[in-house]
Amino acid sequence: MSLFSRPISAATAAVLQVCASAAAQEAPPAQERVHFLTIENDSRYGTDRFYTNGIQFSTKLSTDERGHFARTVTHSLCTWLDCDDSKVFTEQINVGQLMYTPRDITRRAPQPLDRPWAGLLYYEQAYAFLSADQRSLTTFTGQVGVTGPASLAEPAQKLFHHIFNRKQPEGWDNQIGGTLGILASAERRTARDSLSGHLGNDVHFNTATYWRLTAGNIQTYAAAGVAVVIGKDLPLVSPPPPGIGNKLQNNAQAKLPGFTSCMAPWLQCTAFGSVEARVVAYNVFLDGRPFGNDPSVKRRNFVNDLVLGTRFDFPNTRTDSHGPWFIQLKMTRRSPEFRSSIPVPRHRVAALTIGTEF
Repeated sequence: MSLFSRPISAATAAVLQVCASAAAQEAPPAQERVHFLTIENDSRYGTDRFYTNGIQFSTKLSTDERGHFARTVTHSLCTWLDCDDSKVFTEQINVGQLMYTPRDITRRAPQPLDRPWAGLLYYEQAYAFLSADQRSLTTFTGQVGVTGPASLAEPAQKLFHHIFNRKQPEGWDNQIGGTLGILASAERRTARDSLSGHLGNDVHFNTATYWRLTAGNIQTYAAAGVAVVIGKDLPLVSPPPPGIGNKLQNNAQAKLPGFTSCMAPWLQCTAFGSVEARVVAYNVFLDGRPFGNDPSVKRRNFVNDLVLGTRFDFPNTRTDSHGPWFIQLKMTRRSPEFRSSIPVPRHRVAALTIGTEF
């Protein structure tokens, strides 16, 4: 695949600059609902294997729209984890698809030494709660999805490869079988003053440590990591990207020239990075279904990710109908996830997110 084979063109940047310049002088009020699209793909690094493609459409809300069931669940979890569930910081709804393949996608025969073919089509809902001192962010996520042919990974990959004249994938008859997947996770991010600081010219770097527990018949693992965000007017603790929370509200400070600008008054820049380690107990995309006759490989119990990225916000593009636009680029380098008698390399994936912010 080749979604990231070319950098953003100068024409795209010019269009964004024109949009920013054409915005009204007095910014409209902030939106309560924003949308963004994320596409992840490995072709930027010359591969078409393992976790090869992901697409997700997200809607994020700044209002508390929990129903009775969600309020009951989040209240119970916050009682256990000592967080304030009286008001949601953000609610996020995600709909997406994940796709996994072995290295040689042109072989029809099973490849027992390589990663199994697998797909997931999912719906996800997440609630984030910010502590009163704004130093701790707790997020609860629930996901339901389907694997196997119902994930539509096979027709999606074949259509994409047909449109872009790529080699057709031939081995989807060997994919992980169909199941209804359920996953739940809890994550907490905590600001660390001792690891944060000032870089000059109103630029700061904020560091947070985090842990995450995930359980279900899709994946079960425990994770811990360190995340760093560099930019202007940053919150003490930011959610994982996409969603780096550099502030775009129309406060008095934000109207001062250069307060949050980056190279141009109509542009805001944020850089981010993280290191995460995971202890994995189960992964349906590697282990297969517990009671199914699926292909599988010998899963590694310890996996780590290195994430680097940058985000560009265009605050002057805010209108009455939508919030300001942003573009985010992210690179993830993942350690080998399974063992085999053939070499299993690290894997790299690029992500592009385009959307609006509050």
